[in-house]
Amino acid sequence: MTSRRRIRRANSEQGGFTLVELLISLTVLIIGLTGILTMQVTAMRATGFSRHSTEAAVLAEDKMEFFRTTPLSAVVDDTETVNAHGLLDADGLYTREWTITDDSEVATISVTVSWMERGDEPHAVTIYTQRSL
Repeated sequence: MTSRRRIRRANSEQGGFTLVELLISLTVLIIGLTGILTMQVTAMRATGFSRHSTEAAVLAEDKMEFFRTTPLSAVVDDTETVNAHGLLDADGLYTREWTITDDSEVATISVTVSWMERGDEPHAVTIYTQRSL
């Protein structure tokens, strides 16, 4: 009989987790998951901004290449709304604007591509070059 009592006592002393331990572990888990989700959202925003700034730089370079092969006398300052492929689009994300300033023998060309990030954060990429007349 004594061995049975010892087994029963040993089994009754072994318990699972208490409710407090479960609540603490769930709290730690939720805090960890919240941190991971916050990092994921931040990474997604950064990726979106990076993509838009790269597209804007390519659009600005594309217009600069156009000016490199076009007589400057045929070009006037202007603004256009384009999509990511550089095609004219009234609903496009990007606004491309250029100005040409002539000095006596050298023209300074400025191309600015601007966009709104997440609807309310204005951003722009500007490149400059000089070209002889």
